[in-house]
Amino acid sequence: MSAKDRTEVVALTAQMREMWGYLSQLFDRLDAKSGWGQKHGRDWTLADVPYHLAYCNQDLVVKGIELGEDYPEAERQLFLSAGDVGAWNARKFDERPDGQTAAESVAQWRDSIEAIDRLLVRMRDADLDSRCWFPLFQGWAPARHLLMFALTHDWSEYTQLRLYMGVSGPLPNPATTRAYLSAVMGFFPMRLNADAADGGSFSTVMAFTDPEVGAWTIKVENGAAAVENGAVENPDLILTQSAETFEKTVRGMQDPGEAIRSGLVQVSDFHNLARFGRLFPS
Repeated sequence: MSAKDRTEVVALTAQMREMWGYLSQLFDRLDAKSGWGQKHGRDWTLADVPYHLAYCNQDLVVKGIELGEDYPEAERQLFLSAGDVGAWNARKFDERPDGQTAAESVAQWRDSIEAIDRLLVRMRDADLDSRCWFPLFQGWAPARHLLMFALTHDWSEYTQLRLYMGVSGPLPNPATTRAYLSAVMGFFPMRLNADAADGGSFSTVMAFTDPEVGAWTIKVENGAAAVENGAVENPDLILTQSAETFEKTVRGMQDPGEAIRSGLVQVSDFHNLARFGRLFPS
């Protein structure tokens, strides 16, 4: 296996190992401070994070890539809504053994990332296009998609955990941050309120202040929405913020209105902001 056959895999492996290292640092810090009982949102504690990452890695990534097109038809679940995903998460937490400790969940997470790493070590770039089953909104998808899910999921969970813990860094590299934001932008077309679109056109630039991250444009036209990289000229609305602020508002860690009032989110046109809210309701 030559290096030129693994250029993309090697780059992706480096990004994933970086995120695993950052998560490991936070888990070690929580161990040292006995901080696992701190609340994480409405329903979780910080101890739930490694368990959640572990079953997502194993069930959504490792299993899909290992089985490929041999994934049993009877096991091909497909989650097409946030409600479906929430119900699946609830079932997975119900499966967690009573009394499982945070240390045991971290060990389970380490097993899951080692399994992903073993897959990456033997993959060529061409293998990233192999067909795998991915239950989240997708069905059949290339192995690359499953691995990018693991990477961007790590970014999100790491960022939330870091913020709950009051830790300022380290920050993921711009390529990983951009990958995460690109994945989230892809959900906007699914959230379009077609009745509010009313056949008209509307363009929103989501601009991020983080170095080397950039912007995306969400376009609504003829009752459908699409996302493209970069900023179009003369959009109807520009929302400017950091990736961290975006994550906090998306995950309910900060009220969007308060983020705007405090200047963390810059709005180019408040009238068009209201229209954006109708097009893409929370």
